[in-house]
Amino acid sequence: MADQLKLEILTPRERVIAAETPWVTLPGTMGEMGVLPEHIPLVTTLNSGILAYEENGQRKRAAIHYGYAQVQGDQVTVLTEMVELDEMIDLDRARDAERRAREALQNLIGKQEESETRAVKHEAKLTRSLVRQMLK
Repeated sequence: MADQLKLEILTPRERVIAAETPWVTLPGTMGEMGVLPEHIPLVTTLNSGILAYEENGQRKRAAIHYGYAQVQGDQVTVLTEMVELDEMIDLDRARDAERRAREALQNLIGKQEESETRAVKHEAKLTRSLVRQMLK
């Protein structure tokens, strides 16, 4: 019975993490998923989120951005487009990106609401014109 998992996190450019760990949590598309030794084999999709694991008694985390995970025996392999470790993240830059994304999203939502309002108005005009024609 294995008491450790071999965790490997790969991007298209490099192997970012290779560690032995007693557990891994993954940001699955259906929610957070825990993996322990002797987990059943699986392949799953991943969302952007926090992957956590323990190495040498210390909890470690990495931000991963979408991808796949395969659990086979005592091996957990994560294939992701991008992974960021704590020391790679510029918090001010991340906050600025959040602000810009929120503004862009609000702008799009406003345009969508305006477009939906116009569509409802024109649908009502269409319905009225069809009803008038049915009356004649």
